[in-house]
Amino acid sequence: MADLKNTGRMRVGKVSFINTLPIFHPLESGAVQHDFDIIDGTPAVLNALLASDQLDLGVVSSIEYARHFENYLLLPDLSISCKKEVCSVLLLSRVPLQKLEGQEILLTPKSHTSIALLKLLFARRFTVTPRYRITDYHGCGSRWPAGAQAILAIGDDALQLRQNPEVTMALDLGAVWHDWTGHSFVFAVWALRRETLAQRDGLVHQAHATLLAAREYGLGHLKEIATAVDQCSWFSRQECVQYLQTIEYDLDGDKQKGLRLFFDMLYETGELRRRVPLNFLPVAGDGKQKTVNGKEF
Repeated sequence: MADLKNTGRMRVGKVSFINTLPIFHPLESGAVQHDFDIIDGTPAVLNALLASDQLDLGVVSSIEYARHFENYLLLPDLSISCKKEVCSVLLLSRVPLQKLEGQEILLTPKSHTSIALLKLLFARRFTVTPRYRITDYHGCGSRWPAGAQAILAIGDDALQLRQNPEVTMALDLGAVWHDWTGHSFVFAVWALRRETLAQRDGLVHQAHATLLAAREYGLGHLKEIATAVDQCSWFSRQECVQYLQTIEYDLDGDKQKGLRLFFDMLYETGELRRRVPLNFLPVAGDGKQKTVNGKEF
């Protein structure tokens, strides 16, 4: 993880998964110029850093925004989402779904949104009531965790563990959500501390423009990114590109509808104590677009 010392530059949180490469590789390779201190971690780690004012903005779990929306603003048109399959948020099991009744599912501590979605699906979608235990089973690569009947795997862990011969059932939670609701699912949002906007308005809007520019560049250079990074070394360049193409990085109308529905369902089941509005970063005070790499955003 990068040094958390406040250097006066914008502190930006990066999830250390392959699915953030289309935004962060252009920044870290120099393809898109920036003035950030980039701090990497799991979604859960970044949630805590943003909440404790050790980040100014970054990728955080959707549910982190929901639980503390009064402290944050959403950056428009940025997310980590999927229309249907996400491929990297999976319920992996050695037995069929119905045989998980009363059985223990191991939950990753890396992601809060995925846990909330899984529990919601079992509560409202499936007629099965399992037990849950949060445990750090990671570090085993593609090896199945000893003694586990079923696990919730996310990110790069899911991409590796889905290939394990112990797996007889793999439920893609993004696909299950779409089949159930007809909407996209937003796993992570880009959130900004409200205090940061008050203190650094100009820098915030320039940072937003820089992230949009990085996304545009990254999505136009997926093959080059997949070739350049060691993080994709355990599956082929083609597989890496195909995976990144399943992820969506905007926050369009359907994604906002899906996000509101998710939050409403969590409120109805008692997971959230308040209904959650989507509060966005307002347009720059001067009303002008920002220029990055010679283009306006």
